[in-house]
Amino acid sequence: MFVCQRMTVLILSSMFIFILSACGGGSSSDTPDETPPITSPVTYSNYTIVAIDGYLENATAWLDVNNSGNYSSTNPTSQTHENGEAVLSIPDTFIATNFPVIVEAKPAITFDKGLNRLITNHFTLAAPAGERVVTPFSTLVYIKMKSGLSLESAIIQVSNELQISQTDLLSDFIATNNERMTLIAADLVRLNIFPTTPSALVQVTLNPLNISAEVTKYANIQSDVNSFKTTVRNSLNVIELDTDNDSVADSEDGDIDGDGIPNEQDNYPYIVDRHTKANPGELILGQSKTEVLLAGQWHYFELTTPDNILLNINLSQLTGDVDLYVKQGSIPTKFDYDCRSNNSFTNTEKCLQRLKQGQQHFIAVVAREDSGYRLEAILDEIVVSKVSLLLHGLASSADTWSHLVSDDSFFAGSCSTLSLDDELTELPQVNSKGEYCFRLDFGGYDRDSNLATVGLDGKTCIVVGGCNGDFSRFNVLGEEVEYAVTQIVTELGVDTEIILLGHSRGGLAARAYLQNSDSQYKEYVKSLITTGTPHQGSPLGRFYKYMDDNCTPKTTYRQDNSVCEDSWEVIELLAGDRTFFGIPIGKKEMDLLVPSIDFLSPESTEIKALNDNLLALDNIVIGQLSYRGTNFGILAEDVGLGNDYDLYDYGAWFVGDHPHPSTLRYIENGQTRASFVGDGIVPAYSQQISELLTPFARNVDLSFSSTAYNVIHTEQTQQVSDLYSVFESVRVQIGWEQ
Repeated sequence: MFVCQRMTVLILSSMFIFILSACGGGSSSDTPDETPPITSPVTYSNYTIVAIDGYLENATAWLDVNNSGNYSSTNPTSQTHENGEAVLSIPDTFIATNFPVIVEAKPAITFDKGLNRLITNHFTLAAPAGERVVTPFSTLVYIKMKSGLSLESAIIQVSNELQISQTDLLSDFIATNNERMTLIAADLVRLNIFPTTPSALVQVTLNPLNISAEVTKYANIQSDVNSFKTTVRNSLNVIELDTDNDSVADSEDGDIDGDGIPNEQDNYPYIVDRHTKANPGELILGQSKTEVLLAGQWHYFELTTPDNILLNINLSQLTGDVDLYVKQGSIPTKFDYDCRSNNSFTNTEKCLQRLKQGQQHFIAVVAREDSGYRLEAILDEIVVSKVSLLLHGLASSADTWSHLVSDDSFFAGSCSTLSLDDELTELPQVNSKGEYCFRLDFGGYDRDSNLATVGLDGKTCIVVGGCNGDFSRFNVLGEEVEYAVTQIVTELGVDTEIILLGHSRGGLAARAYLQNSDSQYKEYVKSLITTGTPHQGSPLGRFYKYMDDNCTPKTTYRQDNSVCEDSWEVIELLAGDRTFFGIPIGKKEMDLLVPSIDFLSPESTEIKALNDNLLALDNIVIGQLSYRGTNFGILAEDVGLGNDYDLYDYGAWFVGDHPHPSTLRYIENGQTRASFVGDGIVPAYSQQISELLTPFARNVDLSFSSTAYNVIHTEQTQQVSDLYSVFESVRVQIGWEQ
């Protein structure tokens, strides 16, 4: 037997015969087996990085797999989003931590969250291989490593020069609230120290002397770690101290400390003692200060207040763009404050602070452009603003609440509509009980390429203003509720109490907001009322999956003379698109193609996720209004040639199109139609959030149920008497009815 191995054969004797064929060599006539290689599929994993000057949004980030510094279309690339995060999709052929990350920020495109505006200068940042936080500091380390230093040596050099802890140097300094690093990073970018483009970055790594000299110049100015100094470039483009923060270098400034006294007449030309961080000016309640600020300059004031008051701090008579920051107990910064008012190009800024104990307050005023201002702090009467926020459902809009809004028992026609595209600029009139009404028009994210979902048969939102939330998941709708609540509280102040009234999917949007641990301003919501809300989903949602699995694309199945053709005709009928011999029939009631239909299925991941975190509803009053007098499948009135449209009228004359019975069996999923009695779309049991809360030893506070015959789902917002009953009971429960 011969064992074939790869080896060097040493010929010890001419009598030794090496038999090639026994080692698998074969003769020239042998034909080896040619089995094609098996290629494993490429898999991808997410690699998240964070880009910071302030957090940079809409900057381009990529993994530099060629180690060239330049951008290539073969590089894993992504755009940064909220809080500077970019998620790179990395094939398993790369080890992401072996390559640096580069971020390019472009003027008028990239948004700096710290500045709260689009950037005005072009710059490129980088981070060494394995580092996921891309900052001005990581860029300096990257450049030094390109010059031949190790990562450890580069960190030591940059840390020593800028007097920053080595352990902090490559961190997210905004998340750790490191004010000194935040200010230095902003300065290094503002002073245009970094290369503008990736190509320029490559050139800097080849000749780093210029940038090293500028960093050293800047570091020498900031050598005192206990005092941060303002820097600018002088007329010769040299970095220099700007003592009074007036954008004029000290060597060229006739009034270095900005106190109005020329240098030659000033005994202390470098001492700034007016409204500075070290020496804030005194602000007294009821007394105003009129001042002038130059672009980029900060003024600081200190204020002491009595107990249990509502403090109203106002900037008025503005001649330029000025922002207001307020913090109790310590100096506010751009990233650390209790209240910020930074509306662009308005002539007033305002912060309302509700205090139960006397506090020392610090107020900062910063100018984005040269401006005068008048600062005043007064005490306001503590008045609770009572607000109802109305949330509509699927295939609906804010107009669905018109009957309730116009009723004198509610709001007598005064109710402002909010949407993600608009800011709240004018309050509605209060009703006879002194309460405000707002209604939210969902759909702000329906056309967002990163958040919107695609519906049945590739259905997308084509309306510029959005599609009423029908293409948004519940968590995204919750963000729209959060936006509306934020607008309301910001305008009315901290003594605001809110009732959320949600019809159908609007109730789920309210829950998505209230059950999200990251949501803001939830403490202002005192009650949640839901009517017709499918807390456990609707069997009608299964129609979407049936169609998706069996009857798409429409071009193939629309005319199959079978089950699918029946179902496509139903979709067209309810969407108002159905014709018969060229004659339009049906009317627009709902679009069964939108993805929200799928989300409302009892088996959907959206419904299941929403019902996993019910303990977050512990601190509010919950009221539920449910209907149990309508058979499942009665969807609307006057759709076909008859009256009520019933999904189950298959084969009946003059009542429109209906799904095949086999489709209805799929929707029922082994249950009976009778078990789904409710409002035609949502079974009674699903309308009751109490069924979900009971296992958590939590009951709803108020429950109302109607057995009125054929009150269908789409008509529930018109049941003003029923809504009045639950609404008045909630008002008493939360103390509005005194």
